[in-house]
Amino acid sequence: MRIKINNFGTIAEADVSVGGLTVITGENDTGKSTVGKILFSMVKAISRYQEDLEEDKEDRITSIVEKIYFNLRRRINIAATPEIRELFNPRKFYASLKIDISKTLAERESYLYNLIEEGLLPELMADSVLSDIRKIRDIMLEPDDELSAINRALRKAFYSEFRGEIIQKGNQNPVKASLEVVDGVSQLIDIKWTKDGISQFDYTDGLGYVDATYVDSPSIMQFHNLVRFAKTLFDSNGESGRLTVPLHVKDLSIKLSDSVYNLFVHSDIFDDGSFLKESLRISNKINATFCGEVVYDIEKNDFFLEKQGYKVTSGNIASGIKSLGILDMLVKCGAAVDNSLLIIDEPEVNLHPKWQVFYAEIICELVSMGVDIIITTHSPYIIDALKHYSDKIGIENRFYISERFPGEEFTSFVDITDNVAYAINLLASPLKELNQEYLDDF
Repeated sequence: MRIKINNFGTIAEADVSVGGLTVITGENDTGKSTVGKILFSMVKAISRYQEDLEEDKEDRITSIVEKIYFNLRRRINIAATPEIRELFNPRKFYASLKIDISKTLAERESYLYNLIEEGLLPELMADSVLSDIRKIRDIMLEPDDELSAINRALRKAFYSEFRGEIIQKGNQNPVKASLEVVDGVSQLIDIKWTKDGISQFDYTDGLGYVDATYVDSPSIMQFHNLVRFAKTLFDSNGESGRLTVPLHVKDLSIKLSDSVYNLFVHSDIFDDGSFLKESLRISNKINATFCGEVVYDIEKNDFFLEKQGYKVTSGNIASGIKSLGILDMLVKCGAAVDNSLLIIDEPEVNLHPKWQVFYAEIICELVSMGVDIIITTHSPYIIDALKHYSDKIGIENRFYISERFPGEEFTSFVDITDNVAYAINLLASPLKELNQEYLDDF
């Protein structure tokens, strides 16, 4: 599968293969993380569009029911007729519709006719309310518009990750941004943006992933409780007045806490060579590195390092151990499985070079089990180790560098799979220049 990007944020042009291991390197602010966020947004939107369809129906119906309720309340004393609050409470109304549409609407219609007979509800107003009930029936029975729902979910997901900042801001003559996903000869998705938003949306099929996870900082452990009560920008759609976080942050926080529900406690029933057996092996390998295990405590709502009979709270766990612990918990919670996409942004930030090499080895082992992984990195250790282990294990791999050429504001992606030494030399050049300066001074 290939993702083709033009004029998106800082990226002028990129054509990136996704599948197996994909590694993207380059300087800061050259669009390395953009590819991962785009893919995360698309996978999440496509997997959640059914929820979006449901939410859209609920919002439309709730709005109609609220109008009915307030009109009835203005005309009829609800203290004397408490059934109105029971029958036309918007949430209860919708919950009842989900169980039985015909029965729910028939009960409300019958009650309205009783109000007319008792002289409590004028016929003109009753006609208006009954018309609204027919609208509710139509909404509940209308066929789901899959394409519109996916379009709507994609807009929300891209807003959550990019806050609408897609069109190049530094360009004096901004052009359309475009995004295309192709699988072989089949075009799956084609999207174009203008400064006013999405101008073209063509959707043929999904990306083939059951889920995607985006990891960008181990500090998520310390902010877990804050994130737990926040809404996502995907859900709030720009609403103010409540703490909001990007979708990928909330998604990661939930998955890490879900690591308590892992199947490894039943490891004795796994077949040798099975996916779960291999996952357990990798988990044990990670934990052996720092002679402990990072776990989530439901009762205390916090993460702990359990090591040699004592516990260390999340605020006192070393950042490098948190990074490895997050990888372990993603394996345990089932976020790193066949047909899943794992996106990891600059894992080297918190890792000693020795652990960077170990981290790369674990990544390649996960890819060999069927997990597609995208890594963005500045580290020559990570790049060299990923190339070594991916070639050694025999997994599909692609390496790219995002470059800002002299005199240009925006970047292009260059495939360096057959020459990763080019990136390693670039990343090591500051140290070489410093050594040369020492020599010159001497």
